[in-house]
Amino acid sequence: MAEKYLVRLGRDIYEVEVEEGPDGLRAALNGHWHRLRLEQVGVGSQPLYLLEVDGRPFEAYAEPRAGGYEVTIGFRRYAVHVQTARSGRPVMPTVEAEGWQPAAGGGWMVLSPMSGVVQEVQVSPGQQVREGDVLLVIESMKMNNELRAQYGGTVREVYVATGQRVEPGQALLLLA
Repeated sequence: MAEKYLVRLGRDIYEVEVEEGPDGLRAALNGHWHRLRLEQVGVGSQPLYLLEVDGRPFEAYAEPRAGGYEVTIGFRRYAVHVQTARSGRPVMPTVEAEGWQPAAGGGWMVLSPMSGVVQEVQVSPGQQVREGDVLLVIESMKMNNELRAQYGGTVREVYVATGQRVEPGQALLLLA
C-alpha cells in the first residue's frame, strides 16, 4: 500500500504517493507513476545520492534539515519539506532563496519571503559569502527559518538587526 506525503518544493505543494513493489520503489505525482531507484554513493555532511527516475539518472546531494532536506541537483538547490499526508498539519513554511532581485547598480537585493522576527544576522558588510551560506534566521509561526545565499559574493549592506520585525518583500541585505 502506498504511503502519501505532502512535499513542499518552493511555494508549490505536491501530494506524492510512494510504494515499494516487487519491481522496486515507485512514486506517483499528479496521477503518473514513476519508477525510482535511490542509492547513497557518497558520505559526509552532505551525502551524494544516485537517483534514477524512469531510468534517467541524476546526482543529488541531500543535507537533512528540520522537516526535510536541502537538495542540490547540478547547480540548483531546493529546500524540500516532507510530511506524511495523514499528519493533518499544514506544510512547514519554506524559506527559499526567492525574493532575490537585481539591485540598481549591480548585485542582488535580498527581500524577506515572510513576516517574522529576525533571530540571527550571520553576515556583516564586507563579508564574503558562498552559495548556500546562511545569511539570516527569521522566526515565523514559532519556527526558525534559515535564509541561505542563492549566489556567492560580498555583503555590501545589512538593513536589519536581531530582534527586528520584518514583512514580506522588505529589504534584508544587499549582496554584490
